Amino acid sequence: MNFISEYPLVKWILVGFGILYILDKYGVFSPVDNLINLIGRYKYKSQAHLNEPKLKEVIEYFNKKQFSNVEQSIKSMTASQRSFAFESLGQYGDTKITDEWIKREPSNDLPKIIKGNQLIHKAWEIRGSGTIDTVSNEKQVSFKKQLKKAEEVLIAFSKNNTTYKSNAAACLITIYKAIDANREYVHQLFEDTVKDAPNDAELHKSYMSFVSPKWGATDEEYKNYLNRINEWSPFIQQLILSQYYFDLNYFHDYQDTDGKIANLMAEVKAAPINNSNLHRYELYKVLYWTASNLEMKEFQEYYKQMALPYLQD
Repeated sequence: MNFISEYPLVKWILVGFGILYILDKYGVFSPVDNLINLIGRYKYKSQAHLNEPKLKEVIEYFNKKQFSNVEQSIKSMTASQRSFAFESLGQYGDTKITDEWIKREPSNDLPKIIKGNQLIHKAWEIRGSGTIDTVSNEKQVSFKKQLKKAEEVLIAFSKNNTTYKSNAAACLITIYKAIDANREYVHQLFEDTVKDAPNDAELHKSYMSFVSPKWGATDEEYKNYLNRINEWSPFIQQLILSQYYFDLNYFHDYQDTDGKIANLMAEVKAAPINNSNLHRYELYKVLYWTASNLEMKEFQEYYKQMALPYLQD
């Protein structure tokens, strides 16, 4: 399927983002920065451990410096559990403990990826969730400094480590959407990783943001990714479409005149996602926001409840 033909309104979202990018380039104003966090309704706190016993247990092991238990627990997890474990340790883990672990086991990649997640979390804590005009120059500098530190840690990550390779790549792509980067390098990083993990939700979520024009990507980058949608699993397709529709509605006031958003909402609701797939919370969160924007009452409350406890709205 050619995504642009199937969803022709994507042309308008690309034109709109292209205009915003030109305005940013020539200094009229900085929409790329301003689009990072636009309005208070999308400022939310996430609870990365989801009250899941296994995720809370790994945080406890970590903060008690039971490193072998941390490693055994993470290795026994599914891909989505691992993603949320790293996010949880980034949010709740003590960075001094990570440094101690790295010093004790310098050849072990696990504490390095935990460190990368902690630095990314710290960067966004420094920046805050306000619009760019509310962030001081000092905080912006510190924000990017933390991301560069995270990049250094993750770049040193063993390329031969297949267990955590997709997690490290997803973190790097998340970093590169917010700082200057060699875009060809990032595209190749995605391609090298996705061939071994074609349906890794964390990887696709990060890359979808990186190729979005709202983050300064070109129309071609965006279209190239969207046109590959049939290469991925049904869940990844839903994840991509949910973000695409959210952007289309939020930035271009698209009102779902052809019913495609409603169809996606109904499709996801009719076929509950397996509980082992923790990235369902990310999908539910975005669908809740879109349902709220479009005042789809029949879906709004449903997806708000489904996004709990990840979404603390």
